[in-house]
Formats: sequence, C-alpha cells, structure tokens
Amino acid sequence: MNDHTLTVLEFDRLLELICQQAQSEPGMAIIRNLRPRRELTEIQVRRGLYDDMLAVRACPVEQPSLRIEDLSGILLEVSPEGAVLVGQDLLVIRSFLETVALTAAFVQHRECENFTHLRRLGAPLEVCGPLRTALQRSLDVDGSVLDSASERLRDLRRQIIQMEQRIQRRLDQIIRSSDNDSALQEKFVTIRNGRYVVPVRRDARNALPGLVHDLSNSGQTLFVEPTETLSWGNDLARLRLEERDEVRRILAALSGQVRRHLEDLRTDQRIIAEMDAAAAVARWAILNNCVLPGFGGELFLKRARHPLLQAQFRQDGEGRTVVPLDLELPRHARTLVITGSNTGGKTVALKTIGLLCLAAQSGLPVSADAESLFPVYDAILADIGDEQSIQANLSTFSAHIKNISAILRASDRGRALVLLDELGSGTDPLEGGALACGILTELHRRKATVIATTHLGVVKNFVHDHPEMVNAAVRFNIDTLAPEYTLDIGRPGASHALLIARRIGLPDSVLKAAEGMLSGDQIRLEDMLTQMEADQRRISSHAEKLADTEQEMTAKRDALREELDSLRKERKKMLHEASRQAAGIVENTRREMENLIRQLRENAKRSQTAAHSEDKASLDKIRQALADKECRLQDGMRKTAPRKPQPLVAADLTPGRKVWVEKLQAHGILEGLFDNGAKAALTVNGVVFTVKTSELQAAREPQDTPAPTVKVTLPRALGNTPSEINLIGLRVEDAIERLDSFINQSILARLPEVRVVHGFGTGRLRNGIHAWLRQQKLVKSFRFGKDGVDPGGSGCTIVFL
Repeated sequence: MNDHTLTVLEFDRLLELICQQAQSEPGMAIIRNLRPRRELTEIQVRRGLYDDMLAVRACPVEQPSLRIEDLSGILLEVSPEGAVLVGQDLLVIRSFLETVALTAAFVQHRECENFTHLRRLGAPLEVCGPLRTALQRSLDVDGSVLDSASERLRDLRRQIIQMEQRIQRRLDQIIRSSDNDSALQEKFVTIRNGRYVVPVRRDARNALPGLVHDLSNSGQTLFVEPTETLSWGNDLARLRLEERDEVRRILAALSGQVRRHLEDLRTDQRIIAEMDAAAAVARWAILNNCVLPGFGGELFLKRARHPLLQAQFRQDGEGRTVVPLDLELPRHARTLVITGSNTGGKTVALKTIGLLCLAAQSGLPVSADAESLFPVYDAILADIGDEQSIQANLSTFSAHIKNISAILRASDRGRALVLLDELGSGTDPLEGGALACGILTELHRRKATVIATTHLGVVKNFVHDHPEMVNAAVRFNIDTLAPEYTLDIGRPGASHALLIARRIGLPDSVLKAAEGMLSGDQIRLEDMLTQMEADQRRISSHAEKLADTEQEMTAKRDALREELDSLRKERKKMLHEASRQAAGIVENTRREMENLIRQLRENAKRSQTAAHSEDKASLDKIRQALADKECRLQDGMRKTAPRKPQPLVAADLTPGRKVWVEKLQAHGILEGLFDNGAKAALTVNGVVFTVKTSELQAAREPQDTPAPTVKVTLPRALGNTPSEINLIGLRVEDAIERLDSFINQSILARLPEVRVVHGFGTGRLRNGIHAWLRQQKLVKSFRFGKDGVDPGGSGCTIVFL
C-alpha cells in the first residue's frame, strides 16, 4: 500500500480518531504506525486481539488502567553505567511497574482464560518485583526519598531534627533574654544560607557576638548566628551533607536496579502500549457501531458508512446521520463505473470503499454490518481529487495521468483494487473519454478490481457494452435536487447539469443556447436516464413499504405464536393444579374419615355399648358418600382432560376447511397445499402460517355444556382433633407431609390456631416448615412461640388458620 493511497483516502485521519480513545502516548504511537497487511495470518492476529478487547469489556473482573508515561527518554538516560535518575523519574518507573503488575494479574485471571490473543500478548510481562518493592519502600508520592530507604538515612535525619531543635531552643532563650532587648531588631529566629540566625540592629552589632550571614534590604538589620550556636550549626551542616550523600547513594542504587531491568522495562512498555492501542480500537468500535469483518470471496459491503463523515456528523451535534452504502459486484464483473449528478456522493462512495478496505486489512473494525466481506488485496491504489501542483509544473490532467501511470505499474502485483475518481476529466471530453476507456481496458486485462467515477457518456456506453463491466448510478431526487447517496448497480446515471442550472437560476437564454448545442440523441438519452432514475426511486419506495409490511406481519405472527404458547402452557398448568388440589382434598378427607372410624371403633370396644352399631352404620354411610364423591371427581377430571387428537387423511385436506393446529393451539382455515402435499398454508387470526400437513388435526367442536364440576361436602369433624403436632427428629420432606395432613384435620375441626413443635437444632427443619407455611392459602399467619408464654418457647411455631 503506497503512501499516496493512504493520504488520499485519509487513512491517517482515521487513525487519529482512534488515538483519541487511547490512554497513553506509547499506545497512540502504536495506532499511528498501523498499516494494512497483505497476509491474512497477520491480519487475523490483530483482529483476534481486537476481538478479545471487545469481549473483555464484559468481563466481571475490574480492568486495570493502561495510562502510562513514555519511559523511552528515562531508559535512554539511565543506560550509561553510573547514570543516576532523579526521584521523579524513578517515581514514573514505579507507577509503570504497578500498572504492569495489575495488568499481568488481570490477563492471567481465570475469567480471562478464553481471551487467548490477550493472554498471549500479556504472557511475557515481567513485573520486576524486587525493583518495584525497592521503589515503593524508598520513594514518597512526590519523588523524594523516604526515611525507610535505609537505616543510615533514617538515623541521619533523626540527628538533623535533634540538632535543629537544640539550636532553636538556645536561640529562643537568647531572644527572650532581657539582656538582648536593645540589640535585637525583632524577636524571631530565621534561616540564612542554611544557618539559624537572629535579627540584630546594625548599630548594636557588638552587643551580640556571632557570625553575620546576611544584611536586610534597608541595611539596618544584620542576620547573626550567635557564637554559642556556631559549633552546633557546623554539626548541622555536616549532617545535611551526609544526608545528601546518602540520598544520592540510594538514588544511584535504585538507578542501577533499573539499569539491570532495561530490556524487561522496554518489553513491558511495548506490551502495555499494544494493549492500550487495542483497548482504544475497541472503544472506538463501540462508539461508532463498528464490527470486525469477515475475509474471503469478492468485495461485499452492507450498510457501510464513511467513518470520518460519521464522526464529523456526531461532533456537529445536528442529528445528521450517514446514509449507508450497499455494494455487491455482479459475479461476471470486475469493473464498476459510478455515474450521476454532481454532489451526488460518487466520491464519498469511492472513499468509503477504499478506506474500509484499508481498515479491514489493518485488522481494524469497520463501520458496516457484520455480513460485509472483504478480499485481501495485494495492492489498494487510488487516484482521487484535484492534485495539480504549481511547484511540480503539473496541471490537473497531468497529475491524474502521472498517478494512473504509477497505478498501472503497480496493478500487476497480485490482486489489486483500483479506485479512480472523475476518470477522463481535465481535458477534451472526446479524448478524455477515449483515454478513460483505454485505461479501463488495460486494468481489466491486468485482472484488477476497478471502481471508478465519471461524467462522460462515452465511458457509460463503453461499460454498458462490455460483458465484464457494469454501470452504477448515485440516486438523485429530481424534485428536490438533493442527492440520496444510494448506489443503484446496473444502470448509468444522468448528470442533470441543465436541470440543476435551471433550478439554481441560470438565465433561460443560456439554457436554451446550451440545449441547442445538444443533439436529439443526447437529449433523449438524458431524459431516458432521468425517467429510469424516477422509476427506480418508485420501485425502491414500494420495496421498502413491502419490507416494512412483511416485518410488521412477522412481528405480529411471532407475538401470536408466543401468546398461543403461553395460553397453552397456562391451560395445562391450570388443569394440572385443579386435578392435584381435587385429588388432595379427597385423599385428606379419606385419611380424616379413617382416623375417625379408628377412634370410634376403639371407643366402642372400650365402652361395649349398643351405640357401637349405630356409630358404625353412620360411618359406613359417610365412607360410601365419600367414595361416591371421589368417583364423580375422577369422572369429571377425565371429562375435562384434553381429548386425543384426531388426525386428518389426505382426502380431508381441502382448501377452505377448518382445521386444528396443535402446536399453535388454535383453529385455522386451510388455504392450499404444496411440496407434494407435505406442507400446508393456512390462515390463523389473519396471519398466514406454513406448517407440515402431519401437524393438522380435525377441528375441535365447541362444547355446549360446561365441564362438570365436583363438589365435595365434608362432614363436620369430631371435636377431639389435637391442636399440637411434634415434628422433632423428622426429615423436612416427611415433616411437611405430616404437617399437611395435620393442617387439613385442624381446618376440618375448625381450630383457630395450632402449635407445631420443631425444636431448635440446626434450624433446617424450622426454615423448611416456615417456607411451606408461607405458600399455604389456608394459613392466615404464623409466629415463633414466645419464651415464658407458649410451651416450648421459640422451639415451636404458632400457626393461625
């Protein structure tokens, strides 16, 4: 890919847009150096990394910041043996190593194990643990050396503080002494040249012996270090020199450690920069709705947008959107010539195609739909725009020809994509048209894929007659004189020069003179192209309406299917629940009656009274009544169960017949059969469906009588039902089963409340019981037993029925 093509297609501007999403200068440098590749394997490596970075944004693990400073200058400075870095530079390295450590931990996290390209890139990261620890121990947040950097430094600074305090205490005594009131200009201690001094009046110089270090601006005050503190001041100066030497020694040692890790640091910076660049690409792709494209086959673009134009519209904030471009070359054609009016978007279409191809071969996401497909070109060559040069003594025509000559020389280097803007312009139309046809013929002979724009009729005719070339037109609204930026492949476009001139206000006399210069064939051709354009616009409008209608019908059909499916599931659920509840009532009633019978028999045996036979007869009647009701219940359940489907034979499948569709749970009208009777078209609630004929059943007749209901009348229970149940020691499932029966018995006995004893234990039994009680509609509420009030205290639960 030559630099000229990258320039005219504004590839560098695209990279600068992506750079705006980067966090570091090294990352930006990586982006600016991106170039299209000719090998698919290289492209896939970049694409894989960008794909990982797009996916990693959904990773639940917090992603570290990749904001780093460029270490290149610092590492170059510390390279010579003996070089010593200042604290601020070492602080930059410490911050960088902290980023490296966080990044290395992130890429090795188990949540990132599927991001193979990202892991492969981050695998060589060297965290330089000892160096990072030494820098953290030695440097403060401002780059100054901490006391903890060495024992000697800590000791020196302690001595310095002690000496300063000793000097200040003695000087405070001197200035507070009344003996020195006449000598002092003011009573305070200050520092001059690193020495502690007091202000002495010039005329009382001899009143306070000492060494003069400075003179006030007025000359009336001398700053004197008293003789008493001179030796201490000397000791303080010596300690400070020793401290400075120790700090330098520490910085030198740290710099030496950095020097030993130079290659590791350079590698780490390259990796972090690569990650930052990839993350910037991912952010840019999300911001601009870009996708990572597929490769192979012929060029196919679906809803392609020019990324620079898209960014400009977003920045303007006026709500404008880029009209997407669709492009698919016919299989027989390798040359596409775009024609149409000025300002119709021909050049934008050409630049969109070229820039997206460059981006795709750089591994970058493209502003198009995911179905788009890109070949891998060995050369992408472009001649776009007015490139006249006064300095090179080239006219517009000469500049074009010079570029095209270079394109012809480069187009035979494998698979080439050639983009030519305003082919044949800048000279006499007849000669320019002939030259354009010759250029297209030569590029076709070299098997290049060519996309060109032109206004020349001779080129349109040439392309129309060539079996492996095709015309295309940019759509233009004749009524509003506004371009629609849509490409219609297979027909040439009209220039509309006279029409546009008339609408703009060119005098009629000029237009009539111009029309008089045109031949009848030229006028008829222009009118024909204009009519074709209008027809194309009407067809496209109808197609869009049909597509909208189809989409609306599809949405309605899907909604209906979902609603029918939901109703079918709800119906089954209700039937199942009704059957379960009814069966439960019968079972619980049977258990209750059996308990009553057993109790009465035991009482009768004990009492040995004649009433035994009467009670037995009464209970036998109750048992028989219960059996009769159970039979009626089961009979009703059988009648309400779904009927067995009745399949249809081929003779029954006649258009207009009402049929039942089981999977839709609805009736429909049969419209016809196809696929040799294997499939049927039918209308259900106004929506047309296609189903297999084997899924059709005879229409279900509506039932005139409602499904029989079952009413079970339970006899009033006897009054000896216990109000307490002990469930201690049972498993949760067994306890729930016993509790269910107990609650039903209690309700039959019309008990207002009962006590459930579950004990303390691990709490699992208690929690299971409470969870079950919350789901029971027959339970009003429940609470823990109260210590000192209810027997068993909080080891039981009081249930209100």
